Amino acid sequence: MEDISEPDKNVTTYTIHKQTYSDGRAYRYRMSDDAGRLCYIAKRTGLLRPAPTRLVEFFDPDDNLSGRLQPPDLAPWLRASRYELYVGEEEAEAETEVEPQALIKETWNLVDILLLRLPRYQIQMGQNRYVIRGSRYSTHFYEIYDHTGEEEIEETPEVLEDFDVEATEVAEPEEPEEIDVQPLEELEEQFEEQLALARAEENKVGELYRPAAGPSYVIETDAAPLRQAPLVLAAIATLIDMELHS
Repeated sequence: MEDISEPDKNVTTYTIHKQTYSDGRAYRYRMSDDAGRLCYIAKRTGLLRPAPTRLVEFFDPDDNLSGRLQPPDLAPWLRASRYELYVGEEEAEAETEVEPQALIKETWNLVDILLLRLPRYQIQMGQNRYVIRGSRYSTHFYEIYDHTGEEEIEETPEVLEDFDVEATEVAEPEEPEEIDVQPLEELEEQFEEQLALARAEENKVGELYRPAAGPSYVIETDAAPLRQAPLVLAAIATLIDMELHS
């Protein structure tokens, strides 16, 4: 009989401890593996610039530069939505001639901001694409889904075709039909059921959660491309925390 008490060897787990200022904002993150060995130190070097940015640089335990999370070149009062991750000392120091290992896109709209929803993230690593969704009040803080092979859906405004206004006949108003209004509780139950079914059909490959004690975050995944790219996991955890405490 298979021993279910043993941990899944196909799941990679990392813990993130953050060091913060007095206001709770982090200036440094320490990423360790499941054995407690320090892997990377993320430093928010963009805060030290005359015009602070969200630039984050990653260093190995020997303080050698290992990567860079590069935000777009925007004015300080604008909100960034696209980040490039460069891995390796030479790539991290390069500016434009080197292709990033991963692209991280933050998606949100005005309704999300008004309702205090957490932003969603998309990770593009070559042919692999992952979507990360979070909930501020759920037991699952952020969940990672594999959307490789699926087309990216972009919201575009509808375009009305040209038509002749004078030739358009104006229809007489019709009497309104009676509408069967469902109670709000029933609508909420139906929405939750549909949402649960939609998420069950997706391929969940990882999760980022906040334990009650110990590290600030724990991130784990069983997707092979993400398991082989720990800097991508460190970058997404860092970016989520910066957005949460911005």
